[in-house]
Amino acid sequence: HTWENGKNQQSHQDPTIGEALLGEMSDVARVLFPADAATAVESLRRIYGARGVIGCIVASKRPTPCFFDREAASRALDCGAAHADKEPDPEVQLAAIGACQLNEAMRAAARLRKRGVRALTTAIIEPGRFRVARDPYEEAFVLGDDDLQSLFPATVPRVLVSHTRPEVMIGLLRRIDGGPHRMRVHGYLNRGGTLDVFGMLFANRCTWAHLVASAAAVLNAPVLSMLDEQEMAAVDGRGNPSLLR
Repeated sequence: HTWENGKNQQSHQDPTIGEALLGEMSDVARVLFPADAATAVESLRRIYGARGVIGCIVASKRPTPCFFDREAASRALDCGAAHADKEPDPEVQLAAIGACQLNEAMRAAARLRKRGVRALTTAIIEPGRFRVARDPYEEAFVLGDDDLQSLFPATVPRVLVSHTRPEVMIGLLRRIDGGPHRMRVHGYLNRGGTLDVFGMLFANRCTWAHLVASAAAVLNAPVLSMLDEQEMAAVDGRGNPSLLR
């Protein structure tokens, strides 16, 4: 067992180990990003119940909201992702990799709905399930096209927020990437340590407001129809970040 304890920072973030293992074959090197307590327990159960598999579990070390019950967590681990809310005929999809990131995506979806936009929020627990397979073993492990379509409709633009570097996920998730005008990606920018979780999210442009701004972009909508001027100033780095807490 290898544990990275985050040293003495409250919001330490170093996705290097997970990113490195995502370069290995996903059927034997599994990288999991639990979205809450239920999916964390189910992730542990799956890894310890397997043979010939190594696992990297990237979990929050702070309390986070619960989005899934035990049965929903099991279904999420079966395919690698699950919708955290229900939204028929969505106009935009917010996909999150990581517990803190899912919480921000849910907050962004709530703001979009208040502005009349139908937003679907999806937690990606195991990104390797959605990659382009590289051999027959991995082909049997990744999700098929029909199941992929049910989770990530091709006609819906999306915003992805990840605990990892965004470029890594863009390459890994090519099957759901409609290009820069159809998918915006947020993630770790290596801008240094911060004193709390919000600081980490803000430094990496992963707050709910940053996600709303990107949603406006993929929807070709005026950003000020989704955020007020003070919120937009904070997103641009000109205003008070605490407004976005």
